[in-house]
Amino acid sequence: MSETRVVGKPLPRIDGVSKVRGEAIFTGDVQLPGMLVGKFLPSPHAHAEILSIDTCQAEALPGVHAVITGADIPHVEAYHPSSRLHAFLARRFAVYAGHPVAAVAAEDLATSEAALELIQVDYRPLSAVLDPREAIRPETKGVSRDISISSGSEAAAKEQNLPNVVNHLVFEDGNLAASLIESEVVVEHTYIMPPTHQGYVEPHSVVAHWDRTDHVTVWECTQSPFGARDMIAETLGIPPTSITLNPVEVGGAFGGKDLGIFGPLAVLLAQKARRPVKLTLTRGEEFTSANPSPQVVVHIKTGARKDGQLTILEGEILNDIGAFSTYFDVVDSVPGMMLDKYKFQAWRLESFEVWTNRASLGSYRAPLAVNAAFPLESQLDELALKLGMDPIALRLRNLILEVDSLPPPNKVPQVRVGSKEVLTALAEHPAWKDPLLRKGEDGMLHGRGVGLGSWGSSRWPASAVAKLEADGKVQFVLGTIDLTGSYTSLAQIAAEALGISVDRILMSRASTEHATFAPVSGGSGTIYSMGSAVKEAALDLKAKILQRAAQELGTPESELGVNDEGVFVLARPANSCSFQKLYQLGTHLFMSKFSPLVGLGSFRPQKRSPTFAASLAEVTVDPETGWVTLTRLITAQDVGKAINPLSVEGQIQGGAVQSAGMALWEEIQYDPAGQVLNPNWMDYRMPTTADVPMIETILVEVPCGDGPYGAKGVGEPPIIPPLAAIANAVAAAIGSRICELPISPERVWRALKS
Repeated sequence: MSETRVVGKPLPRIDGVSKVRGEAIFTGDVQLPGMLVGKFLPSPHAHAEILSIDTCQAEALPGVHAVITGADIPHVEAYHPSSRLHAFLARRFAVYAGHPVAAVAAEDLATSEAALELIQVDYRPLSAVLDPREAIRPETKGVSRDISISSGSEAAAKEQNLPNVVNHLVFEDGNLAASLIESEVVVEHTYIMPPTHQGYVEPHSVVAHWDRTDHVTVWECTQSPFGARDMIAETLGIPPTSITLNPVEVGGAFGGKDLGIFGPLAVLLAQKARRPVKLTLTRGEEFTSANPSPQVVVHIKTGARKDGQLTILEGEILNDIGAFSTYFDVVDSVPGMMLDKYKFQAWRLESFEVWTNRASLGSYRAPLAVNAAFPLESQLDELALKLGMDPIALRLRNLILEVDSLPPPNKVPQVRVGSKEVLTALAEHPAWKDPLLRKGEDGMLHGRGVGLGSWGSSRWPASAVAKLEADGKVQFVLGTIDLTGSYTSLAQIAAEALGISVDRILMSRASTEHATFAPVSGGSGTIYSMGSAVKEAALDLKAKILQRAAQELGTPESELGVNDEGVFVLARPANSCSFQKLYQLGTHLFMSKFSPLVGLGSFRPQKRSPTFAASLAEVTVDPETGWVTLTRLITAQDVGKAINPLSVEGQIQGGAVQSAGMALWEEIQYDPAGQVLNPNWMDYRMPTTADVPMIETILVEVPCGDGPYGAKGVGEPPIIPPLAAIANAVAAAIGSRICELPISPERVWRALKS
């Protein structure tokens, strides 16, 4: 690949100053004249029939301008009772503790809270289903629905007398029985992974204002302005063109704000109150009423021959999706990500999506990829131990590389991937080569482990507009959200394509009314998709600039160059035309020689670009207390091309810390009645800087696909392998495997004493 001027340089974030100064506008900063405070009344029951709701006292309270219930939701043809997006207010049934059953809009927070206390709801409590292993049994009662469902796999599941099974698929290939006989070592375990919270700092918040009777303007902290707009339109029966969604800064999301699940509630409140309404969740409401990651239970059996060839992969996967179906495929996620790294002779994976009386699941950075990696990578380490093989060598021995085909149903050749390179980077690292004593002189136990993870970068259509401005700078108008400093990387891509410096680039975020379509900022698809659209817009604008300059200078385009000042003749640099002049030539009111200079980028990625990351972890375990200290964590990731290495390293470090949190501390806990026991930062344990070492990063560049300058997705892969590496390190330290997360001191202590 040819050398780049701007791409590949570690630049600070272009929005850093505004963030540090507090100038960035978040939803909480939006203030409108006459704005009311919205609040919702959560169900105290995990499962209950709503017999009646009396709102008369709340409506009569001075300062209250609107009270709504499920009866106020307009009828829409697209209504689907199993969709969380359509269930922003409970109708006949409340199906999780925290499910909004009514909402109010009042002059201030105190009045809103007082009004909620005056709403009288008559519930008929029903038995709650909380464990997916229980939910899947035929004798277990189903999670209630407002109307019957009579299509697709849901109907098929009901015909099988499995009322809580939403979807069920079997992935199988090869002769499992024969391969099992051939297996000389076999490992079998059940892994339990609890629901976790995405951990963003800013809670969900939305402002809605009906500026006309037929038009509403919304400000919302969402990863997908166009998706959030369309969801409001679908659930409330409003034409999308009657909604303007103004994207604002997002104070963390990690998948939990990809569609803005509380937007319809605020819009409906504002419509009834005829005043602007701001709805902001409390931290407790975030834990009980938002959309956490799912609980997943995996029973898995793996086998291998003595030479290290993997033979069988057999398992059952229970995906607890909560009380509602989600908008992305779940049933095939864990099996697909178990089968895309290693070559097995035969496999059979049975996967279920299961309803329970918990808040419905949401995305969490590489959704379900961690749930696929933890069981499989744990199994590989045990196989390596039984075989007496180096764990990295076993993985290298069985990788699916570009000479191989992916398993059915894909059966397509694997593209160029960096799995071998990231594993080799760890194998050659001193941290892997240096000897490690299991028991130190201080009596502490020490362990080291590795893990490998994969993620197929999302390939979404995207578009961007570039325009030459009066001061000679180039402005890009985007509808995408900058969550992780992506605007800095996009500016580098634009500058590289145009042949100018980054400080000549302006990145502007626009509403759905003024921006061209942009996909969700997630799935590691921002740089891959939006970066390609920005590059195309930049090249389109550059071509038009050169064409105009060639006419003005009387010189062929091939003999022209571009710098920060404008366009110049390569052989005679003094003979030039500034960007300011080119702008004026296309915008003079009466004597314009040309039309305005505008570039358009509209792109749909075609090629696959799987991304791999591998982690190495070292831990120290106190045998007296079971306390695990993470002492070292290294992640090597194939990024294709690091557009901004500073940003890429930050993404890897952030993902690694989140993964460590899942491994050792994080879990949303429920009591037997379905109530969340730890709905705050005091009780929900997240890692701090005191809990983790400095995360070491290794950037590997194996370009493939059609991303800009060879770039691949970055955000998702680094959260996948650290958890498995930590679990393997703990197993190496204590000589026993803990298969239920988090790996708490109590679980470690019990394993040591057993």
